[in-house]
Amino acid sequence: MEKIEILRIESLSRAPLVIEGYFFKGTNPKAPKVAIIGAMEGDSILPLYCASKMVDFFKNKIDKEKIKGDVLIIPSINHYALNIGKRFWPLDNTDLNMMFPGYELGETTQRIAKKVFDAISGYDYGIILERRPDPATCLPYIKLYKSGYEDLVAAKKFGFKMIHHRTMKSIDTVTLQYNWQLWGTKAFSIICPSDNLVDKKSASQINQAMIRFMDKNKIIDYHIFAGYESTVIDRNSINVVKSPRSGIFIPKELPGNYVSKDQIIGEIVHSLEGEVIHQFLAPCNGMITCSYSYSLIYEHAVAFRIAKIG
Repeated sequence: MEKIEILRIESLSRAPLVIEGYFFKGTNPKAPKVAIIGAMEGDSILPLYCASKMVDFFKNKIDKEKIKGDVLIIPSINHYALNIGKRFWPLDNTDLNMMFPGYELGETTQRIAKKVFDAISGYDYGIILERRPDPATCLPYIKLYKSGYEDLVAAKKFGFKMIHHRTMKSIDTVTLQYNWQLWGTKAFSIICPSDNLVDKKSASQINQAMIRFMDKNKIIDYHIFAGYESTVIDRNSINVVKSPRSGIFIPKELPGNYVSKDQIIGEIVHSLEGEVIHQFLAPCNGMITCSYSYSLIYEHAVAFRIAKIG
């Protein structure tokens, strides 16, 4: 293993920002190469944990001769935000994942993005660990833009239950996934639940999926159990269930559970009087992909997303 310095920015008031990567040299120069990016936001705890556990896997769990292609893991980019629990870059509240491919003479976050992008360019595959931006717990899944550069066949090799094949918005052209793909890397975003505490079950699913993907693409020689035959969904496949009232949210079903049309899947309790003031009914047969993860729900908040079946 080689620990490499990606970027160092001096600070007037605190320790320098030093972004480091963990590089594992493959034994076969012709084997594909992969780079894994962890936390780009200060509240991305599960992405940070999963990336750090992948470093542990390559350091301590796999024989060196079984690493066929080069592997680079950057567990964290936005240390300053992580240290104070702030989502975006603390100095100007900008989103690092909206700064790619970066600009070496630009603002601080543009310069950070440029240095990181230079370090990860030229890899055959790229994996981005992202946290859901909304207060929701979800199944881990692949997010893939309909960019014209995406590889759905390769995405299925992770073995997740679901691939969200998402229509691009204009703002998505400055994300890491799109720019990585634009410059020849097959990039995939793994969406992690937004819970603040580490869910080791979800983390295990995510890390097993990355190992499965690398094994199937001959980056490593490390066989594990097969995953799911991924179902590709888009916006038209999802029913969004919003809350008509504010109150205390009590989910009855969890992400990953299959439900039937008109089944009770949750309720709202009056926050002062304790009576049930609304019951959520499943609008279709399907699988819950995510649910609201805060105890107090507000009017018009998204309570559930359900992937339709049939």
